[in-house]
Amino acid sequence: MKVYVLTADTYDEGYGSSIILFGVFSTEEKAQKQADEMELDYYDISRVNIDENVENIYLGGYIE
Repeated sequence: MKVYVLTADTYDEGYGSSIILFGVFSTEEKAQKQADEMELDYYDISRVNIDENVENIYLGGYIE
């Protein structure tokens, strides 16, 4: 079964990044609707299989 993971970078002060998990949804449409309702500027919807390992899904961040 596939699920859709909604994450976004919520840091908006100067340099940096803060990736937040906003939810896990059963369809991409539901994840998109949530992102639209929250008026997220920089978000990502990742599709993953439930109960399976994944290899290196980068959620984001900032390293200086």
